Amino acid sequence: MEKLWNKSFIIISITNFLMFFSFYSLLPILPLYIFEKFNAGSAVTGLILASYTIGALLCRPFAGYLVDSFSRKHLYFFTYMLFAFMFLGYLVALTLLLVTIARLIHGVSFGVVTTASNTLAVDVLPSSKRGAGIGYFGVTTNVAFALGPMAGITIYDFFGYNAVFILSFLTCLVGLLLVLALKVPLKPIKKDTQPLSLDRFFLVKATPEFLNLILVSVAYGPITNYLALYAKEIGIEEGVGYFYAWIAFGLVLSRLLTSRFIDRGYLTTIIKIGLVILILSYGVFSLFHSPLVFFASAFFLGIGHGLVGPGYQFMLINMAPHSKRGTASSTYLSAWDLGIGIGILFGAPIAAQIQYSGVFLLGAASIFLALILFVKVSIPHYAKNKLE
Repeated sequence: MEKLWNKSFIIISITNFLMFFSFYSLLPILPLYIFEKFNAGSAVTGLILASYTIGALLCRPFAGYLVDSFSRKHLYFFTYMLFAFMFLGYLVALTLLLVTIARLIHGVSFGVVTTASNTLAVDVLPSSKRGAGIGYFGVTTNVAFALGPMAGITIYDFFGYNAVFILSFLTCLVGLLLVLALKVPLKPIKKDTQPLSLDRFFLVKATPEFLNLILVSVAYGPITNYLALYAKEIGIEEGVGYFYAWIAFGLVLSRLLTSRFIDRGYLTTIIKIGLVILILSYGVFSLFHSPLVFFASAFFLGIGHGLVGPGYQFMLINMAPHSKRGTASSTYLSAWDLGIGIGILFGAPIAAQIQYSGVFLLGAASIFLALILFVKVSIPHYAKNKLE
């Protein structure tokens, strides 16, 4: 019987958790660091923070090509190392320009290392357990999402900014050492004599699913950046940080309970259920302003995204041959990056006109459109193009 929890899958899951724990530990602290140390305005601070997403997004297509063209373990190791050492880069960046450059490089390394880690996780999973494995692998990110920000804020309160940078670096360093113990079957790299084309950098056959996922992630962008402002807008300012813990709890629970159903042939049903939950959750979240609704919505948003995210990833993986799994992973992650970036970019200007409650209501409308397109276009398209 094929084992899901083989040694390689356990190692890649732990290293992924440590990487995201480092990332999320820094996330709530960096805006304060830029604002307080350099006296930067909100516009400049936002631009510096966005440079991370820009770096990740710009390299995603090339990351897939690199993962498919070179040794995945070696690429994972060296980009993980770059990602780890960039935490120290913030310590020596004495100007806003240097912080921006460090942030941009950090984003580039993140774009490649996450593509490599997602692809390696699929490589070491038996095909019969792939749906469950993808779900469990995603749980490591969700747990980091729940624990990282709280750890970063606690360390900052007691020891200051520098301690958070060092904590993130040391956590990543442990992960880097574990990567050395990772055993991945070496597959010969086939020389591709065909000229470079778009399909080498982007999984063209998954275009409908790519566009579908953008509509979902557009709604998620404002949640990640404007939650505190929305909470202030509706008069809920205490315990806002627990909102993310409730999202993470919902994400973990949904992945653990439903990932096996993906392997049993309920993939598209799982995604449809997730999309309906998200539409209702974003709608209720935007229209009803009480602490109970606020935190309950977080839990159901986690449930919905925990169903939809792994589902779309599994669809793209099933539409790609092994030689293009890296491209499939980068296409999936690019959709998230692009959608979240659009949501962040346009969320604040739209909120200035219709408040943040209106922004989240538009998010519900975006996902409703995604559901229609998923049923009408993506499901028949996937049935026609899946490889297994």
